[in-house]
Amino acid sequence: MQVRLGVLPGSYESGETFSDVMAYNHLGTETIPPRPVLRIAAEKMIPANSKRIKAFLHNLIVNPRESGRLETVLLTSLGQQSAAEAKRIINNNGGDLQHNAPATVEKKGMDHPLFVDGELSKHVSYEVVNE
Repeated sequence: MQVRLGVLPGSYESGETFSDVMAYNHLGTETIPPRPVLRIAAEKMIPANSKRIKAFLHNLIVNPRESGRLETVLLTSLGQQSAAEAKRIINNNGGDLQHNAPATVEKKGMDHPLFVDGELSKHVSYEVVNE
């Protein structure tokens, strides 16, 4: 099993998809510095959940027949928390991200990376898959 963190299908009125925006911001381009908001959010969840992960591993040893249910519960929780953290970063003026260039600030009227109208953060989501 694994948890996947990303964005739901959809696009801005311009036709640009949320997944494209997230991808080129994650990796960066010639004119956009990398802003890997999903990775930052997911990495914050590991230390924040270390006790929960240890308890999960202990329960796996004690109750191996419950492994599937326990794994689903843990991954669902991590997915929910990671998605919420990514939304917080995007909506909180991108505080954990590199600032916009002066030309972008002038165009948007604000220095708020990954934020135009709030739609991108509304499409951040996760799924737990059995692979």
